[in-house]
Amino acid sequence: MSLVRSTSNGMLGKWAEFEERKRMLQRHNAGDAYRKQAEYFQPKIPTLSQLEEFLLGNKERQPEASTSQSTNMLDIKGPSIPVQTIGGPTLEKTVELLEKVRSTALAPAKPTPEDLRVAASASAKIQRVNAQISLNMEANRQIALEVKQQLEEEAAISNRSVPSDFQPTKVLQEDLENIQKQRWKEQAIAKYSYQVHLKRYGFADLEPSFFRIA
Repeated sequence: MSLVRSTSNGMLGKWAEFEERKRMLQRHNAGDAYRKQAEYFQPKIPTLSQLEEFLLGNKERQPEASTSQSTNMLDIKGPSIPVQTIGGPTLEKTVELLEKVRSTALAPAKPTPEDLRVAASASAKIQRVNAQISLNMEANRQIALEVKQQLEEEAAISNRSVPSDFQPTKVLQEDLENIQKQRWKEQAIAKYSYQVHLKRYGFADLEPSFFRIA
């Protein structure tokens, strides 16, 4: 009788130990599942190096998986901005984006080397874009000047051609040739001045075709 009782007690002890191990395993599995779920659904904030790669155009961003991530990136790059323009549809918008990126990189009280590298990269891009803006303004100024001169020359020719019956044809032809030569000279000077600006800002190989006026 005592043997049966001891055997029964031993089985009960093993059963209790088995149940305890089972509960511990269930708690462990539940903890792992909760941790994995939290890691999967947590917002993925892009690093500064990823943002720099995006600005440099080395790779396009993957579609954001969460609303929080999309909101964070919208604060930096703005809505629907194409990558090839580096932040904006215009050069001015690009400068605004780069300034925002630089401010974000320098926002921490103690910026890391990576923060400083991103800020320096943004500053360099801001200088280049501002140089391009200056070149465009100079080109537009030269174009406006040439258009004005062309209109004035056409008006002068029209005024001189009124008494054309009393002027020799050779004189009119010489006037036209002189005006055309003067235009070519002014265009050459303007193009040279524009190329000087290009070389000064590191765009020596650029020669935009829109600068020529027929």
